[in-house]
Amino acid sequence: MNVRQLQYFLQVAELGSVTRAAEVLHIAQPALSRQMHSLEEDLDATLLHRSERGITLTEAGKRLRESAIELLRHFDRVRSEVRDRSGDPSGELTIALPPSMSELLSFPVIQRFRIRYPNVLLRVFEGSSGVLDAWSMVAKGKADLAVVGSREPLASLDAYPFIEEPMCLLGPPESGLAMDKPLSLEDLVDRPMVAMSRPNVARMIVESAMAERNFGLNVALEVNTRQLVLKAVEAGLGFATLPQCSGIELLERGAISMAPIEGVVISWLLIKGREQGLSMAGQRMQLMLREVAHEQISTGRWPLAKLKGFMPPEDGLPQPHS
Repeated sequence: MNVRQLQYFLQVAELGSVTRAAEVLHIAQPALSRQMHSLEEDLDATLLHRSERGITLTEAGKRLRESAIELLRHFDRVRSEVRDRSGDPSGELTIALPPSMSELLSFPVIQRFRIRYPNVLLRVFEGSSGVLDAWSMVAKGKADLAVVGSREPLASLDAYPFIEEPMCLLGPPESGLAMDKPLSLEDLVDRPMVAMSRPNVARMIVESAMAERNFGLNVALEVNTRQLVLKAVEAGLGFATLPQCSGIELLERGAISMAPIEGVVISWLLIKGREQGLSMAGQRMQLMLREVAHEQISTGRWPLAKLKGFMPPEDGLPQPHS
C-alpha cells in the first residue's frame, strides 16, 4: 500500500467508477484496475463492490476511506512543513466557517489569503450548525481549522475565544429597530419569527435565554439557510434573531433594520486539533482571521463585537491582535 494507491482509491470511491476515475487521473483504465486489485490483495480485503450500476464501497472500503483521508492529509502536512521552512506556505489547507460571517470575515479572509499565499490550495466549507458539523470535521481531521459557535469543547480539540457579539433582532426597515436601542427578551414575544431549523447554535442561545424567563418564540416560518431567513425578513414576512454579523450587509443597504438583544450574546471560537499541529499555512490562516476581524471591528463595520483572547504563537509567528 502506498500514497498513490490511496489517492487512486479515493478517486474511485468518489466517482463510483474506475473508468471515470481513470479519465480524471489521466491513466489507463486497466492500469488503475490493477492498482485497485493490488491494494485489495495487500490489505487482504475486498474494498470495492462491482456491479452493473457501478462501484460502491464495502464496509472495509468505507473504513479505508476514512483512514486514507486522514493519512493523506498527514502526508501533505509533513511535505508542506519541510518545504515551508525555506519559503512561503504551500500544500493544502481546509477550513470550516459559519455563513453568518460571509460578508464581514469569510470572503475578505479568503480573498486576502489567496493573494498573499498563492501556493496554498485552500478548501473552504461553509454551513450553519446542524447542517455542517465543523466540530466533527476538525476532530476527524477533515478540516484543519474552524470558526464555531461556543459549546462544550471536545477533548481532542483546542478551542480559543475569538469573537463575542450580540444576538440581534432583524426586521423590515419600517419596524423601527435601531442598533442604539437595545431590546429586552420580552420585546420578542409577540413578533412573528422566521427561524433557522434546529439544531442551530444561534437559535438555541435565544430560545434558552427566553426559556429562563418563561418566554417562547412565536415561530411563523422555519427554514434551513441564513439566506432564506434574510430574504424573508427583507420581504416583510417576519422578524429573525441572528448574530449581528449576519445582517450587516442588508443593514448597510437599508434593506432591514436591526437591534441588539440585551444580555444575549454569541461567543465564537477558533478550534483546531490537539494532537496534530497546524501547518505554516494553518498558522497564517488563524492569524489572518484575527487580523481581518480586528480591522472590521476597529473600523466600525462590526459594531458592538469584541475580539477575545489570543492565539499562542507558533514557530516564531507574531502575536495576533488581542
